[in-house]
Amino acid sequence: MTISTDTTMPYGLNMNMIQSSSRSSKASKLNDSCRNLEALFIQNMLKEMRATIPKSGLLSGGNAESLFTSMLDAEMAKSLSAAGGIGLSSVIENQLDALKK
Repeated sequence: MTISTDTTMPYGLNMNMIQSSSRSSKASKLNDSCRNLEALFIQNMLKEMRATIPKSGLLSGGNAESLFTSMLDAEMAKSLSAAGGIGLSSVIENQLDALKK
């Protein structure tokens, strides 16, 4: 009886390809998580910056305005983070990679 060391799987898949794909998938998930964390940080920063602006009673929108501005801050934070952000996601990702090794 012989044991085959062939890593080729059905449908032309190769075990090495699957392993490298899972590594790149983990790296992609880590990158996405770091970007999401950066977006959350930016969103909180925008919220706190907006809180420093004095409100005048003339054009106060009440609850609707606060809901709109929180959604606006969230979307701006996502787009800022996707466009490169403030560099926080890459720092976090490098630190987590260093811990892995």
